[in-house]
Amino acid sequence: MIPGLPQLKQKLLDEIYPRSCCSCGKDIREGDEHGLCWDCRADSVALGPPWCERCGQIVAGRIDHEFICSDCEENPPRYQRGRSLYHYEGGVREAIHALKYHRDFSVIPDLSRLLLAGLKTYFPESEGLVLVAVPLHRSRQRKRGFNQDAELIRGVRKLDPSLKTWAGLKRIKNTDTQTKLSKAARRENVRSAFAVKKNVKVPERILIIDDVMTTGATLDACARALKKAGGVEINTLTIARG
Repeated sequence: MIPGLPQLKQKLLDEIYPRSCCSCGKDIREGDEHGLCWDCRADSVALGPPWCERCGQIVAGRIDHEFICSDCEENPPRYQRGRSLYHYEGGVREAIHALKYHRDFSVIPDLSRLLLAGLKTYFPESEGLVLVAVPLHRSRQRKRGFNQDAELIRGVRKLDPSLKTWAGLKRIKNTDTQTKLSKAARRENVRSAFAVKKNVKVPERILIIDDVMTTGATLDACARALKKAGGVEINTLTIARG
């Protein structure tokens, strides 16, 4: 292949079909940006410690020891560590909305890069690690036409083909939307909503991928089903936390 040919091809395509940012609408000309421009991505606030070691909930003030939040003390999640990369606001929020509700697949490379960076940062020991998408119920997936978490994982694997995936988890309960439910109601809503497919061996090391974590009820329900079926180490990673 002629050196620089992919970049030249992209420049030509940009002249004919300019890419635009899903958040601010301006044209995108940089080769490593697709549906979210750098300014809008930078507008989102990255999360980091101090936080709860279990669920990743941000803690105000200074913490000099391993901290477990009261929610995790009272209702310990079945996953070992949950990490989220950004507050659910700004350009990252707009990109997630664009994908999830407007079928804007142009943001997948941008969001997948964020996920891969988070994976390498918080789960660097990738030996035997398997990525698992939070599954949609078949009726909801049929209506939407795709599972955004599975598409994001596909994007991550394009960047790092050495990563493994597993599709043995299924949603057996078509739950109501979690949006307006309380924390307790969310837990009850997704109770027993997931199960492992029959005659499928569960990987020992699992990283559940989701777009947004709010209370963590859905991720915990997934982890419970995986633990019940034999999963040993289960962690979670989301792009944003609401």
